[in-house]
Amino acid sequence: MKLFGIINSVRQCGVKSFLVPYYRSDVFTRTLKNDRVDLAELEYISEVIEESESAAALKLKEEEIERKRNKSRLLMQHRNMVHGDVPFAEPKAWFQETVRYKRRLYGRYGEASGVNPALAWPTQEELADSLEYERVAYPETLQEMVDKNKAKKLEEELALKKRQEDIEQKMLRLEKWKEELNARSAKKLEAAEAAKEKKDRLMEEVRRHFGFKVDPREERFQEMLAQKEKEEKKMAKEAKKKAREAKLLSSLAEMSAKAGESVTQSSPAVSSANSNDPKTGN
Repeated sequence: MKLFGIINSVRQCGVKSFLVPYYRSDVFTRTLKNDRVDLAELEYISEVIEESESAAALKLKEEEIERKRNKSRLLMQHRNMVHGDVPFAEPKAWFQETVRYKRRLYGRYGEASGVNPALAWPTQEELADSLEYERVAYPETLQEMVDKNKAKKLEEELALKKRQEDIEQKMLRLEKWKEELNARSAKKLEAAEAAKEKKDRLMEEVRRHFGFKVDPREERFQEMLAQKEKEEKKMAKEAKKKAREAKLLSSLAEMSAKAGESVTQSSPAVSSANSNDPKTGN
């Protein structure tokens, strides 16, 4: 047990600072005599301890240097991903133990991920599930799928051809539609101008009625204007009624003229039929 105490003292003080004053003492001599350990073995043990401590110190120093060099303030796993390294050297969560995660890890980082490439191949159960899915999702054979795709493409081509023909037909009628549109626009414009002229004419008649200039916003002007508009509508209605009556009379005259002509044409035929009839006696 005393030997371990000596080793701890060596670990704390160092080999040279401890052994030089100590190996001459009676305690050291008794310790060696009791534990039967020579000085060379003790020096070897001390050297091993120093080397391990120096390696650990060097490692800590390198880690400290790397930590100080990291100015991005990223987490270690994120920094590793930025530099194209494996995020975690060891699994940190349950999903990192799954086969799916390991497959993705191997697919991205390759052999550097430390994943067994055999995990990339599906198991018998996964293969059976994949085949079952394909059988349900795609029940048709390859030839049936090809024929179906050809029929779909043919249908799309026919629909496109029909649409192009429709566009061509409409382009042929475009000029006619433009003319109709321009005619409707001109008609609306004429109607608007006629309405404006009519209103201006009525307002002028109202001013002449009063004999002096009147503000169109006054109540008496508005009342007289409404009266004039009413009279104008009544006159237009009467004119339309007369025109309708005249048209009706002309149509009746034409019908009577046509009826007279048909009677005149049928009279000789009737007389000739009567002359040929034996009952008439002629």
